[in-house]
Amino acid sequence: MKYKFIFGNAPELAQAELEAVNPKDSDDPQKSINLLGGTVKIVQILPPDIKLSEVITGDFGVSDLTGKINITKLCKDLKNETKQRFVLPKRGERQLSSVVVAKQKLTELIIGDGWTGKTVAVQDFEQWNRRDYGRPAVEAHIGMLPPKVARMMVNLTNSKIKNQSAKVTILDPFCGVGTILSEAMMVGAGVIGSDKDIKQVERSKNNLEWLSITYQLEPSRFQLHVADARKVSKVLLADSVDAIVTEPFLGPANNQILESLYYDSLQDWLKVLQPGGQVVIALPFFMVDKEKLMGYSFLGGPYPYFRPQAKIRRYIWHIQKLPA
Repeated sequence: MKYKFIFGNAPELAQAELEAVNPKDSDDPQKSINLLGGTVKIVQILPPDIKLSEVITGDFGVSDLTGKINITKLCKDLKNETKQRFVLPKRGERQLSSVVVAKQKLTELIIGDGWTGKTVAVQDFEQWNRRDYGRPAVEAHIGMLPPKVARMMVNLTNSKIKNQSAKVTILDPFCGVGTILSEAMMVGAGVIGSDKDIKQVERSKNNLEWLSITYQLEPSRFQLHVADARKVSKVLLADSVDAIVTEPFLGPANNQILESLYYDSLQDWLKVLQPGGQVVIALPFFMVDKEKLMGYSFLGGPYPYFRPQAKIRRYIWHIQKLPA
């Protein structure tokens, strides 16, 4: 079967995540979408000669990616054939939201350029919201990284993490309330978190314990430290980390202070990363001076992520420690 993957608000990052995880040949679309943070729908491509009315088994809707289809007319025609109720996208939009498709259990037909498909998996918005707003320690006022973006960043590091038995250790040296650590644990990685603020470390501990109980994960798969990100090598063993995934302090501060924080941290992390270990880091700058990143090579990015009217725009970089 052939599938199309419909991305959410950060399509460049979602595409990079998809290529890293590579679930394209999976025979379980729902399992695949549960792994991915940036894909909101998985669509099975239909044979070109199939009659659309034969695909519809109940209430249905149509999403148009081409901008050329009269959705209302097509839905009315299909209703006349199937006698089923249809749901239209919101006024001014061309696609049904994954929330509407899931809540109303719709058969969704998607029209693309040269293809037609049927949605076979949608993102589990309830579980994402649960890990965002349902955990015990939340600090919405500081503009936390959303769990979906954290998952995409984690998934960039190595496709091995999709295997629950993989022995992969991920470090977040600016762990905050533990969003990145949580999403790394959800895909089977062991995690280490550190932060110079002891209160944040306590919040991470509360959230990771809640996550372990809620999703029946191994609580022994996380450890936490109070440490400055620029000196995390003082509390960790050399070459003990497979990947670092993090969003450091983004401001307010002048660029010179922030750049010093980022570059000093990256240099210290070379001591704890294994040879070939990867770093996925969200920064407020579009460009990074490659000449200052001694010891690393670039793998991808910057991938933009920002919400409308956001004060800070994140750019996610993917780099790798050079072999010794």
